[in-house]
Amino acid sequence: MSSRKWDYGDVVALRYVPSGSARWIKPVRVVEDTAGCVALYLAADTPLKKPVHRHTGEQINRRLSYIERFSIDWVLGDGVWADNAVLMLTRPGTAHSFWAFWRGHDWTFLGWYVNFQDPLRRTDSGFDTADHVLDLVIDPDLRSWRWKDEDEFEEACSVGRFTDAERTAIAREREAVVAIVRSRSWPLDVAWSTWQPDPAWTVPTLADILA
Repeated sequence: MSSRKWDYGDVVALRYVPSGSARWIKPVRVVEDTAGCVALYLAADTPLKKPVHRHTGEQINRRLSYIERFSIDWVLGDGVWADNAVLMLTRPGTAHSFWAFWRGHDWTFLGWYVNFQDPLRRTDSGFDTADHVLDLVIDPDLRSWRWKDEDEFEEACSVGRFTDAERTAIAREREAVVAIVRSRSWPLDVAWSTWQPDPAWTVPTLADILA
């Protein structure tokens, strides 16, 4: 694992690497890289790498069940992170990340999303993690929230994506996140909804991270 620290404004690669193979590669800008927080900004309309059908290059239908998608023969292809801008706030060592969302064209704050994932691992090009399928969607006023993709998480467990020990650890992480939401502690105790990116920043390209 790399020990490299990143500076404000650096463009780095955020890779999702389950089972050793990168499934998503996103160019993001570093907002903060400290012992207490890694903050990464994913701009609307950012080009990225994502899974596509190996033989046709077609996008994989997100409406398919997890079991169906799990069996698809895929390669990395080109895609775009469209519409919304995201600030990803992660405490080192934690198995989740709080994402603040804005509508890209008018910067309306849309709310929070908690992505359950492996703790961030530093690399020479940025950070690696692996998605845990399960997510939590939180309204902008923090008064209500709902679980997302619980059915997909169960399907992922059924095909061996997670071991029993990993499933237990994710359950503990769920409890920890709910406690954060109920107490409105970090990062929900900070006025992130008013945050804006540096106006000098351009949308990163894949060439910035794959060169």
